[in-house]
Amino acid sequence: MNNTLCMFEQLTCEMKRDLTSQIKQPEAIYVAAAFLLLVVFNIFLSDVLHDKVHRTGTELAKQVYELNLDPIASQDIIATLVKSQGFAMSASDVPHNFANFINLEQEVFSYKTVNLRLFHWPSWLVESHLFLFLNLILLGTGYWGFRWWKKMFKQLAVVEKPVIKPFEPLGTQLAAKKIAPPKPLGHQDLNILYGVPTNYNHLFALFFWKNPFPANLDVDNYFKLVIAKGFGELVNRSVKLLPSGGVAVTLNSVPATEVDKYTKRLHQVIYQACLNYRSDLSRSDIKIGVCNYRTGADQAVVYQLTKSALALAKQSAWQHIHRLPFGHTQSSMLADSKEHLFEYIKKKHFMLFFQPLFDLQTGDILQHEALIRIRHKSLGLLAARHFIPHMSSKKDVLLLDQTVISQVKKMLKNESGPLTVSINLHAMNWFNDEFWEWFKQQMVDFNSAEKLQFELSEDDYLKQHKKLSEQFECLEKLSAGIVIDNVRTAEHLATYKDIKNVCSIKLAFELIHNIDTNTQQQKMVKQIINKGTELNFPVYAVGVETQNELATLKNLGVIAAQGFYFAEPLQKLADITPYS
Repeated sequence: MNNTLCMFEQLTCEMKRDLTSQIKQPEAIYVAAAFLLLVVFNIFLSDVLHDKVHRTGTELAKQVYELNLDPIASQDIIATLVKSQGFAMSASDVPHNFANFINLEQEVFSYKTVNLRLFHWPSWLVESHLFLFLNLILLGTGYWGFRWWKKMFKQLAVVEKPVIKPFEPLGTQLAAKKIAPPKPLGHQDLNILYGVPTNYNHLFALFFWKNPFPANLDVDNYFKLVIAKGFGELVNRSVKLLPSGGVAVTLNSVPATEVDKYTKRLHQVIYQACLNYRSDLSRSDIKIGVCNYRTGADQAVVYQLTKSALALAKQSAWQHIHRLPFGHTQSSMLADSKEHLFEYIKKKHFMLFFQPLFDLQTGDILQHEALIRIRHKSLGLLAARHFIPHMSSKKDVLLLDQTVISQVKKMLKNESGPLTVSINLHAMNWFNDEFWEWFKQQMVDFNSAEKLQFELSEDDYLKQHKKLSEQFECLEKLSAGIVIDNVRTAEHLATYKDIKNVCSIKLAFELIHNIDTNTQQQKMVKQIINKGTELNFPVYAVGVETQNELATLKNLGVIAAQGFYFAEPLQKLADITPYS
């Protein structure tokens, strides 16, 4: 028991020291900033009042000129006018109440042919009441602001201290207890006994921070310890470090009524943990996306919703936490919805992201794939695979690809350097004459068409290649490239030699996923690479998610790859850090 008391006392002391150190540093910064603001304000106010004195003196000179007063004969009249405005003709005419502490100021005020040399006290002394009044207002505002900030900080930082009860002999404890009759279980309790906790949710969260941690920090184990300490009351919890550098946290059996409370607490726990190694972080540097769901939910949808929530949090300057609840699935919700996704694009409720493709030997970025995301009002950011099946009309898909190309064109005009952007055209638009007429008009005033590459699915090419000759010819004249996407076998690679501007081959995602454990996939990819090398077609991999997949692809001879293992899709090309 004594050891337990010592441990609690030590823990309490450490908590106090940590809290004190966290509060003292922001206090010093706050006081320094307030003092600097006060000094700047007083300098500015002094300058404004001095300018007022100068204008008043100039008006006196103008008045003397307009009255045509002689400086010698009308000296008494001029002195009276000067005195009425707080000036004096000579230093002896000014009361010497402050002569031992403050020097008089003298200035020459001119207007056309009149020059008046006048004496006066400094403006800050004459307007001292104004200085005092405004400074008191500033000090009072700063004081109450500091108190409010301190109160809010304490509400967020104070940790509940464990209550240590005095030790009592076991016999005394048993004697003090009253034997009560067994209490019947309610309906909710019976549900819990049968494994159906309907009043509980699970939380899945993804974190993002702008600044990296020190290289010698074991981020995975560190945050496992942080979450274990921060949520000790929860039995089931897990932490996983993602290849992209973020952290995924799962909290199980959270009371449904306290989902928001736990979400905010999770952000606070992570933020406090980050401060131990990055004291320069602010709360806005830590972003969190959360999805709350119940047992049996589709984990793929949970992950997608959480990523959408994190993207919404990252794009907001003030909302650092965003939560999207699990409904059914995004597809079923969109199918049941009366909304027309065409309107989202028409009203520019979308975002354009770029997925970099990295050279596996040099780490250089070879190209960027443009990815559009619709900003749905209830489902968050929707990837193309979720909303394109619900855009069946020719008008909808035409607007979709026109929007993407217009945004990419605008971006390439503002970006310098040899950037290449690939665009996935909808299958309907490859055969839409209206789209190609519009595309030709867009390229008339665009001098960087050679930076564009258009991805065409192998299945679509094999079925309709006879109808694509004019489209290929149009792209060839513009020096734009063609990428054959979703390639599954080496059987048809030789037919692509007929297309002069085919620049690369992209493997189907189904060949990439779990390729490190599937020998059949490895054999098929090796055949495609060998045939591609023979035909001088570089072979790229998409959707790489793990280090084992990357190592296997690299050993097989894949030249470049893209996917979440390297980087998430980003809004700005300048934000992309090359893979190393």
